[in-house]
Amino acid sequence: MTVRSSSSGVSGETGTRRPALRPAAVGRVLATGVTGLVLLLLTLVVVQLPWMGDLGVHAATVQRLRHAPLAPGNPLVDANTPSPYYSPWTLVVGGVARATGLDVFVVLRLAAAAGLALLVTGVWRYVRTLSAHPAAPVLSLLSLLFLWGTEPLLWSGFTGLHSLALTAAYPSTFTLGLAFHFWTWLSGALRRPAGWGVWLGLGVLWAVILLCHQFSGVVATAGAAATVAAARPGRAVWPRLGGALLLGVSVLGAWPYYDFFALADAGEGLETVHRVLYAQPVARFGLVLLGVAALVGRWRRDHRDPLVVFCALGVLAVAAGRVTGHYSWARALPAAVIPAQLAAALAVAARRARLVRSVTAALLVDVDAGVAG
Repeated sequence: MTVRSSSSGVSGETGTRRPALRPAAVGRVLATGVTGLVLLLLTLVVVQLPWMGDLGVHAATVQRLRHAPLAPGNPLVDANTPSPYYSPWTLVVGGVARATGLDVFVVLRLAAAAGLALLVTGVWRYVRTLSAHPAAPVLSLLSLLFLWGTEPLLWSGFTGLHSLALTAAYPSTFTLGLAFHFWTWLSGALRRPAGWGVWLGLGVLWAVILLCHQFSGVVATAGAAATVAAARPGRAVWPRLGGALLLGVSVLGAWPYYDFFALADAGEGLETVHRVLYAQPVARFGLVLLGVAALVGRWRRDHRDPLVVFCALGVLAVAAGRVTGHYSWARALPAAVIPAQLAAALAVAARRARLVRSVTAALLVDVDAGVAG
């Protein structure tokens, strides 16, 4: 006699019960598949390397370093003057171009691939310090790419899919990826006893991040401050932390290609162009409010939660820029947006019933719109 199969997962031929996929497992597989498709899309962007924005400036910088690595001159004008475009990142990329003889745009494609790989692995590792849930890193990547608003934002230093499609070969992408790894290593050093070598290495890495892309360096600094505040380090850690900070400042001052600290006086020329970042906040960042709701829950559980402190520092910097007319401070927006996006993803992973349904629906709608775009 043959037993008919039923919805309970019993096999009709053998009578054995087939294990049914749980909704969480199905969701994790779906999220992983969507993430894979998005990363494939970004890979195609690297192959195409759209000629837009500041790509020409970065190409000129690499080209000058290829021919004269010690005295490249200003990449914007025909003059032998310092330029903040000559960072550790461009120095390495220029060295690759000089050593291999490859076309500058081939080298920039390689740099874009390396930057995206660093960003993905950095997000993955940092999220692991916040949650052990297996779906947390994938959901965090999707949230960083799509949980923005209905109006596309195209600026370097922002993790939205539209921005990354334009700026994959820019130093900002590499720097953001390095920042996520920096927060991960800093978290590890604060949780476990670390020697002076680890802390001094963190100080050098902090300086490298600031030299590569100053605006993303501000975001990285805010994230590091939040990490330290949340860890509540003991007395033994503070001398090492101070030594790392002092070494980092020394590296910044010793960088030979431009005066890092002189950039503080160069902000006046940047205010007008950055004022637009304060326009249309709901259209550009409306979906981030879902993450703000998740941050409120985290704040209730722990007032020193790293994502809560991180977001608060970003909001203070951006608000201060608006009040004082220093509109270039709006480039610190990722410091407010990134922790909210991560909080939303972690809330989904933790299955907070109402918030899960709201954030998941918003993510799927935005993914559909982003991929279609």
